[in-house]
Amino acid sequence: MKHSKIAIIGAGFVGSTTAYALLLKKITAEIILVDINETRCRGEILDLSDALFFDGASQIRAGTAQDAAKADIIIITAGQAQTPGQTRLELLKTNKSIISDIFTAIKPINPQTIIIMVTNPLDTLTSLAQSLSGLPHSQVFGTGTFLDTLRIRGIIAQQVGVAAASVNAYVIGEHGDSQCVAWSSADIAGTPISEFPGIKKENLERIAQQAKDKAYEIIACKGSTSFGIATCAAAICEAIIFNQKIIMPLSTYIPEYAVCLSMPAILGENGIEKILSIPLNDDEQKQLENSAQQLRNLLK
Repeated sequence: MKHSKIAIIGAGFVGSTTAYALLLKKITAEIILVDINETRCRGEILDLSDALFFDGASQIRAGTAQDAAKADIIIITAGQAQTPGQTRLELLKTNKSIISDIFTAIKPINPQTIIIMVTNPLDTLTSLAQSLSGLPHSQVFGTGTFLDTLRIRGIIAQQVGVAAASVNAYVIGEHGDSQCVAWSSADIAGTPISEFPGIKKENLERIAQQAKDKAYEIIACKGSTSFGIATCAAAICEAIIFNQKIIMPLSTYIPEYAVCLSMPAILGENGIEKILSIPLNDDEQKQLENSAQQLRNLLK
């Protein structure tokens, strides 16, 4: 099976939970957990190994940066979480140094590997990873607004009483405060979201804000988010391993905006196969352009 060796760099809450999510999916793979804190990493491996009793298909072990460099898929979750009162620029300075050190350590990288960025600020660090890796942009991308999109779909599904999988709506742009929802192209069974029974057009902005605020609420309650984003990372791996051609919003370089941001993308065994343009009204287009400008400013 192609892409059967997955390295996770960063054995903190998100990295270890990603490993657990992969085990639950019962993907036949060798999972390698890498962390500068070897004691913490060993503890996570010992704990995760107990879950292997329910998954005879996978293996999990600790590894080095050199082991990660040879993997088929590298998931980077290492870095500091944003603390209350810390600006994105301050967080970027800290995590930029960490990500730069990681790429120094894992070179030379397997030229066929696919790198999935999870560390925040996601879009800016995805840009950094693309420049440092030397790999095609299609093989280096971030989880982007995938989780934000699932949150929007979940809120709408709960409100109207349908399965979340039946809701077709995308969050695009920055994985952050300037993200926007492509409401004008969203629908349920072909019916525009704003016209579907149970959804009022004037409530769409409130729904978007509710989805955006969910991460802040989780952080306020327990200090960090891990389960949702880890499950997204595992789903991305599954789409790659099984060449599923699933469309999901991922962060990658968009030439039109000269920056990494999220747009719907077709994901297969070789990474991102195609970026899709979706219809936007004038207001949504302005929001997306504003999101791109904020990301370009952060890069500067």
